[in-house]
Amino acid sequence: MTPPADNRFDPAARVFLAQEERPAHLEAVRPDELSPLQRALLVIDGTVTTFLSAWALEPVTVQPLSQCAAVLPAAATWLDAPSGTPVLERAVLLVGGRSQRLFAYAESVICTERLPAALRDGLLSGGLSLGQLLLLPGFESRREGLWYGRERPASLPAPVAGLTEPDFLSRTYRVSAGSKPLMLITERFPWAFRA
Repeated sequence: MTPPADNRFDPAARVFLAQEERPAHLEAVRPDELSPLQRALLVIDGTVTTFLSAWALEPVTVQPLSQCAAVLPAAATWLDAPSGTPVLERAVLLVGGRSQRLFAYAESVICTERLPAALRDGLLSGGLSLGQLLLLPGFESRREGLWYGRERPASLPAPVAGLTEPDFLSRTYRVSAGSKPLMLITERFPWAFRA
């Protein structure tokens, strides 16, 4: 028997600060509608790449899609950054090293001028996930979930579209160090990836 909705445990309730402010294109989902794997991916606050490797029993590789310098066209509230702030826009795929299965498609907006030099250098050299870079010795940061939902984008970059349907469990979180927000990361996990 399913308990009444008001008595259900919601593992995401204290994880996401701005769920009611999620973008309009994200459909609301309840954690009890998700598979155990999806719920774990929704609330994990560690390195997603390491978690996925352990779950899939295969190495998960970071495949860069794009990385370019840009400036914010408008003020970004969640980054505490005004219009014109220099940022790095980055998109990567997390893909099974043997299976070539898409595990995640992630996009980030990073305030590079706020990063310590070692982290900035590692980011620009490529090859590591942001989660791995954030584990560099001597660097302390915190992650704050902002919102999540089901996302069905009208179009996808060709490398992503070749691996999955446009249907994802999506979450956005902010990484900060000290009192300064450093980056916003949106991770999209294929909805069919529910095992």
